[in-house]
Amino acid sequence: MNLYLRILSYVKPYWRPVLAGFFFTLCFVLFNSISVWVSVDFIRELFRSETENRQMEINIGAEASGESREEWLSNELKKQRLYDKLNSAIQSILIQEDKYDTLKVICFVIFLAFFLKNISLYLHHIFFYFAQLKIVIRLRNDLQQKLLRLPLSFFHKRHTGNLTSVVFNDVNAIQTVLDSSFIKIFLAPMQIITYLAVLLIFSWKLTLITFIVIPLSGLIIVKIGQSMRRKSRRVLEQISMVVTAFQESVSAIRIVKAFTAEKKESEKFAEINAGYFKKALRARLLDQLTSPLNETIGVFIFAILLWHGGNMVFRGDDLTAELFMKFMVFLFLLFQPMKELSGINNVLQSGLAAAERIFDYLDTPTETYEKKGAVAIDGFNDSIVFANVDFSYDARTTVLKNINLTISKGEMVAFVGHSGVGKSTLVDLIPRFYDVKSGAIYLDGRDIRDVQLISLREQIGIVTQETILFNDTVRMNIGYGGDGFTDEQIIEAAEHANAWEFIDRMEKGLDTIIGERGVTISGGQRQRLSIARAILKNTPILILDEATSALDSQSEKLVQKAIDNLMQNRTVLVIAHRLSTILHADKIVVMDKGQIIAVGKHDDLLERSQVYKQLYTMQFKDDADK
Repeated sequence: MNLYLRILSYVKPYWRPVLAGFFFTLCFVLFNSISVWVSVDFIRELFRSETENRQMEINIGAEASGESREEWLSNELKKQRLYDKLNSAIQSILIQEDKYDTLKVICFVIFLAFFLKNISLYLHHIFFYFAQLKIVIRLRNDLQQKLLRLPLSFFHKRHTGNLTSVVFNDVNAIQTVLDSSFIKIFLAPMQIITYLAVLLIFSWKLTLITFIVIPLSGLIIVKIGQSMRRKSRRVLEQISMVVTAFQESVSAIRIVKAFTAEKKESEKFAEINAGYFKKALRARLLDQLTSPLNETIGVFIFAILLWHGGNMVFRGDDLTAELFMKFMVFLFLLFQPMKELSGINNVLQSGLAAAERIFDYLDTPTETYEKKGAVAIDGFNDSIVFANVDFSYDARTTVLKNINLTISKGEMVAFVGHSGVGKSTLVDLIPRFYDVKSGAIYLDGRDIRDVQLISLREQIGIVTQETILFNDTVRMNIGYGGDGFTDEQIIEAAEHANAWEFIDRMEKGLDTIIGERGVTISGGQRQRLSIARAILKNTPILILDEATSALDSQSEKLVQKAIDNLMQNRTVLVIAHRLSTILHADKIVVMDKGQIIAVGKHDDLLERSQVYKQLYTMQFKDDADK
């Protein structure tokens, strides 16, 4: 029930178009019923001599019941009082003194009823489709905004392909439900209620027999729907695996080709795709079972009513041939929305399976946050202090233990150590990509958990080893994260980053599209654009995460020069891969197994830190060998 309420919460803001759609649904059902009723009357008026046939009906009825003609006619009118009132009202409009005039009126009324029915159907679709698109757009926006607010630890545990599948495939599944079922879920019940009401007017006895089909159909719909929901969730999960496998093979295409692994990747993808085929086929086999079962039950009931109603007409019971014909026409109309309703439930259950996955993401606890009353800061003035900090990604493994460190304003502090000792994790705690498990980090004497998150991150610039660029212009990538930067400011930042030289050679300069993740430019050029972005942001604190480790010597020189420009008048935290770049750091922090084991300058650490000496010796020996 909560899932239905969550979905309805997305419908609620658009109640006006939904209400308008519902109104035109009522109009459609009404005009459709009128058009059918009048069409039957048209056939009657066209193909019979009304007076002769009516007299014959009265004679047969009176003879069968043993009553006089007057008594039978009086009793017949009492039995069919509601129908006669409605029929008399319609007849007073349709039947004229001249049969040609009657024909004209009937033709006009049929045209008008069908015209209004189709206008109502059109408006019914338009209003519901408007609401449907609004709901889908809001749902996708909410997902994207939610994902951006989730902690980094969330993304460590999930594949990008899975997230992409939820945002697009699962939301598309919801859109399919809304597109194919949102409209019918209002229309079909209204048609069923209206047609049943008309059938009761015609013959309550035959209508009671009709009610037998409803619980049988309902049972089939519920049972198959429950199974469809489970199978649909499995299909969606398999689609996520397909998307992930495809995305990985494309994003790693250089490695795939380098290791001649095309066949292996193709076989892996084909195997996952075959899994999707099996699960999707099972779901479809079940889905397609609903309609034939319901139709078989419906035809069986139809045959029973045809036999029983025909006998009532032959015996002269309280059912005339005209009434029975109308009853069977509306009964036939009733079966169509009942058949559609069974199909709607299967689509609805598929949508609910997608909704479960979507709301699982929307209900994930968001990134940190702020305490109530968190304050904004407008700069960095004194120091960053780690006080007895412990951190772990999960309850099993402690990544950082008892970290105590003071970083003064204007210092260049380098973090060194073997891979996996926690260097990147430690600096990630400063912008609160993660929160400490115990202890605290202080910025100018204030616990960073008491600072507004946006305000905190505005003080920090980051340049990473893995340069993240967007499939957009050079201008947008350098100016990312800020508004109102002029071309002069962007060019100045590019010059300081040693990037303007290659940007100026580009055919479109700042308007050049650099491709997904900057694929059209070299690694060194990507890194210099990243540095230009950090220069333009102009933050007092700078984090350099192994910014030159993946570059060749020539690119490293250009990037290192850009970094030197970037570091001026800033507090810089460097995660060092090449020790040659941090020999003159104000403070070098040596880490091992999640702990700080030594802090000092280069010469001092060579004397008293075995780990640092080992790192230095190994690296410079490797450089000498090269």
